Amino acid sequence: GRIGAVIAVLGLVVLAVVVTVLAPSILTRGTWWLHRPQVALHLWLGALTVAASSLLLSVGIASVVVATNAHAHGIGAPAAGLFAWCGLGVAGGVAALLAANAEPISAAKRRTDVAVTLLVARSTVRTEHIGGHEIAYLHTSDPIACSTADGRVLISTGVENAMPPACVRAVVEHERAHVLGRHDLIGRVAALNAAAFPRLRTAREFRRTVALLIELVADDTAARIYGPATVCNALTLMNRIDPSPGLELRAARLAASPVKSWPHRRHPAPVLQSR
Repeated sequence: GRIGAVIAVLGLVVLAVVVTVLAPSILTRGTWWLHRPQVALHLWLGALTVAASSLLLSVGIASVVVATNAHAHGIGAPAAGLFAWCGLGVAGGVAALLAANAEPISAAKRRTDVAVTLLVARSTVRTEHIGGHEIAYLHTSDPIACSTADGRVLISTGVENAMPPACVRAVVEHERAHVLGRHDLIGRVAALNAAAFPRLRTAREFRRTVALLIELVADDTAARIYGPATVCNALTLMNRIDPSPGLELRAARLAASPVKSWPHRRHPAPVLQSR
């Protein structure tokens, strides 16, 4: 009945608030997430999905209550109607924030895509194909090792010349893991969530933690193929040519990991194409 629907609405709101408040402290407690980054990433995404879905569903139920009980008496329908209008107002505000912040993020991405396209066109000295992904080697001393939104992996000769071939392959596999895991999409979702709720601790924690987790997931993917020692060495060498505290911490994490705990997969065979 109407009262049951109102209780369901309030329950969904409480669920959204509880998940939003408790998720950061629960999911970052201890160090388990350092050893299970893929599980932690799924839990963070799940928490975001539960919170957002609960709020949207609560507004939807309240709207249905108002529409079906427009002429009903009692406190249930007016209360649900008030919540529905408040919820729609909040949803409209969030939508406005998303629209206002999505355009700068999209514009920055378009500028980056154009710059990457020009760089690849001018500087590519050779290409390989591994697992359906194009690996472009760029003639530049800049420490470039990244993946693009269209599924390519870019490696500069500055990076290639700074480390052994096995480490270069590990870097390539790390970047391929970003492509296969759609980590660029996850990063954009985290950025938009933080932009929509700039004062919300959960949104800030989500963006910061997800940025780290996707790197750990990619490290682990490369380590399962080339071994943690090789990936650790690659991170250490990358830190020498492009110093970053994050690279140092990620290398230390793999260095402390037991080698026997990493089941090795077969190395992907590259197909070379010269330009």
